[in-house]
Amino acid sequence: MSDTALSIYQDSGPPAGSADYTTLVLVHGFAWHSGIFAKLIPLAAGQNTRIVLVNRRDYPGATPFSPEDHAVLQAAMTSDAATAHAQLVSFMQDRAREVVDLLARFVQANKIPLAQHEEKKGGIVIGGWSFGTAWMSSLLAYRPSVPTGDIDGGVELSKYVRRVIFYDSPYHVLGFAPPPAPHDYNPLFDPAIPPADQTRVFANWVSGYFAHRTNTPALAAASAASSVSDADKLAAAATFEVRAHLTAPPPTLSILTPDEVAAALFPAPGDPGGSDSLLVAGGIPCGVFVTLREAALAIPTDEAWCAIEVRHVWCDRSVWETTWTTWNLRWRIAEARKKGEKLREVTSVRLEGANHFVHWDEPERALAAFLTDEAEKY
Repeated sequence: MSDTALSIYQDSGPPAGSADYTTLVLVHGFAWHSGIFAKLIPLAAGQNTRIVLVNRRDYPGATPFSPEDHAVLQAAMTSDAATAHAQLVSFMQDRAREVVDLLARFVQANKIPLAQHEEKKGGIVIGGWSFGTAWMSSLLAYRPSVPTGDIDGGVELSKYVRRVIFYDSPYHVLGFAPPPAPHDYNPLFDPAIPPADQTRVFANWVSGYFAHRTNTPALAAASAASSVSDADKLAAAATFEVRAHLTAPPPTLSILTPDEVAAALFPAPGDPGGSDSLLVAGGIPCGVFVTLREAALAIPTDEAWCAIEVRHVWCDRSVWETTWTTWNLRWRIAEARKKGEKLREVTSVRLEGANHFVHWDEPERALAAFLTDEAEKY
């Protein structure tokens, strides 16, 4: 697999003697690479699952972005919105190609079991955590337009991919608008924090447990509504704790050993001028994440991809950004139903009391959320 742009950081291997195991492929988020999923690996065989942890470009083991790629990201920062949007859509189409390439080559090299949709066995379940969700929305949006042949060597991925997971995605990665100020705090955009320190401060903040007041009547009403006013959104946003995490449980980062941090945290792509940082800064104002979301939620033009489940896994004590995604997904789908607009069906699994790093703190629960067939329909 060394000839793919993405890198397989770790592979649990197939469960001994199984001919119908599920292959779970996970793509990491912002500043953390797939070493953060390491606690899932020992659980794989017991769940009839092969776990494959993937590192994105500019992270350890993967192909660095070229100077030309970085130039595209830099240009999007200063181009007008239409030009930046076109540049970044093309950039994300290339990321979809890389995911397709990796999956197809992995299928070829390992002869993994075909997806059995009715029996809910075999095939591939692929998920992107946090910022990695953008790679999942790109996959759903652009797979039908990715040419066959050299890219996938003739592998029909629709016969293998069974589920695509948006795992605890921040709202902006799915192109949703932020809540009204002051309910939109993120240390990456805090001018009081020196730019060189923002990524590391963010890593601690994002790994905390937050006591949101999400069971209030205002939020319940807003989350069920088919149209949402600014007042409804303000009422929903006001239920979030945006800065102060709980002291117990402590932030996940605070309990990791130095060796564990070194094996999973990789700030460079998230630091100022890094590829992830540039993609966030250029992608939000030009609307590329909105385009990715809408294309991902649209009914596929390739009929074979209609059977693939889209799942949203979210943690209700994670940072406010991910719970805000939950309400916005509900609002978007409810709005579509009201208008008679056809969207993909999206299922949801809520992990109560879990934070953004549930795969580290409670790996059994995280794995069960990825693999279970019990899910709510939005």
